[in-house]
Amino acid sequence: MTRYFQFTVLVTAVLYTTFFFLPYIWQYIYSEDISHLLSASGTGGIIEPQSSFPYIYSMVYVLSLLGLYLYKKLAKWLFCSLIAFNFLVSPYILGLYVTMYFDASIGYLLTLCEGALILMLFSDDVIKKLK
Repeated sequence: MTRYFQFTVLVTAVLYTTFFFLPYIWQYIYSEDISHLLSASGTGGIIEPQSSFPYIYSMVYVLSLLGLYLYKKLAKWLFCSLIAFNFLVSPYILGLYVTMYFDASIGYLLTLCEGALILMLFSDDVIKKLK
């Protein structure tokens, strides 16, 4: 399983980076009406979309992936905490999420990779390599 672990971390990093930067290219791939509709994401949330929270969260997420790639034990718990936050807390504080099929597909692949990483993180092979 460790053969695929680092590869899965890299794929997750690429998918996350793509997913993070998608809003910056909406204006080039979607019509003006759709871009305007997509900009409604974050409406009704406690945390404003223009705040520094998404950037701080993304930096911590990427650092956790780097730690996983290097088999750091702390990164395991940081990554699991971030996934738990996404699942349990973020729907209530980040507000409405508007998406298009392309964006949702990348998000779905990202979720699958995160699930695979969590599964691998608790396998005996990867646990032995964590420092």
